[in-house]
Amino acid sequence: MRFAVLDSNIAVRSSKTPLFQWVVWTIALCAAGCSQLIDPNVPEPIRPMVEPLLGRPYLLYRPSAYDRDSGWPLIIVCHSSFPDSPNRQIREWTQLAESHGFLVAAPKLTGVASTFPPASERQRLLQSEDERRIIATVRHVQAGHNISEDRIFIHGWSGGAYAALYAALRNPDRFRAVSLIQPRFDPDCLVDVGKTIDRHQPVLVHYNSGDALSGKHATRCVQWLRSHHADVRDDPLGPALRSDAPRAVEFFERVIRKDPWIRIRAFPRSTDNPFEMQFKLKCSHVPAGYSWEFGDGDVSSAAEPVHIYARPGTYRVTVTVNDADRHAYSRSIQLTVPQAFLQPVPAMSPND
Repeated sequence: MRFAVLDSNIAVRSSKTPLFQWVVWTIALCAAGCSQLIDPNVPEPIRPMVEPLLGRPYLLYRPSAYDRDSGWPLIIVCHSSFPDSPNRQIREWTQLAESHGFLVAAPKLTGVASTFPPASERQRLLQSEDERRIIATVRHVQAGHNISEDRIFIHGWSGGAYAALYAALRNPDRFRAVSLIQPRFDPDCLVDVGKTIDRHQPVLVHYNSGDALSGKHATRCVQWLRSHHADVRDDPLGPALRSDAPRAVEFFERVIRKDPWIRIRAFPRSTDNPFEMQFKLKCSHVPAGYSWEFGDGDVSSAAEPVHIYARPGTYRVTVTVNDADRHAYSRSIQLTVPQAFLQPVPAMSPND
């Protein structure tokens, strides 16, 4: 059964209450049978889902070649305001998901006002709620599918950039990269994000610089990201349209090929000695060698070293790993002992 009328049924203006949006969404899905939405361009249906943590809906497309025995990429797509919707947004991605081999999910969001966003304080509250919905959606997809931890991405178009950028910058351990097309942007909506930015998380900003309104927003977004030492890749050369999802897929594939994903984990080894720390890495490749510096003068070449600090304090911990081609990559964290609180480090060298 075709479901082409879903857009007009579920795209609710942001002035409506979340309860109203939930009722309209549920009625629209159930009127269509609730089981699946048919996209004639791909062999598999778009599946309406509800994540159980918050009870919020999202749409999921899983390509026909999906094999649970191997890990798959996941892209979260964030819709804009009316007339855009999760259904319209995910249909821009289903053929790409089928041909390029990734799962795509589109959660229902509220902080995506485009032309007339609310006051920045209200917008931050909506973004925080959308962040929770996005994370809950990722976890639910992971619970039912074999998703590669190092290949989870997020994308936002126009007003959806608010949710995508906020969730990505606050969760660099979860989202390897973020892409934005014709983003709406207000720096006042990110006042609580600057300290969590990871300069190894690539951010694509693709826009039409000739567009007086959206070009201005995108330029401001790029300037803000650069001032906070983000790894921003701005692309103002061609017209950026809502359907320009292939540009984002190309960007994500290039990140997988060229930008290694390396995350440091640090935690107390036991409750008996809070100064004894265990260090581990999550990597998109298997390192050929390790070099740890613990910030107190001690070093280690172990893959998962244990280190005991002599006194409390905040230490800059750095690991350098080599790949099979002997390329070296370094990552650093600031670690407070004994609390073992990880903090971002200030911008230094490009390879840091």
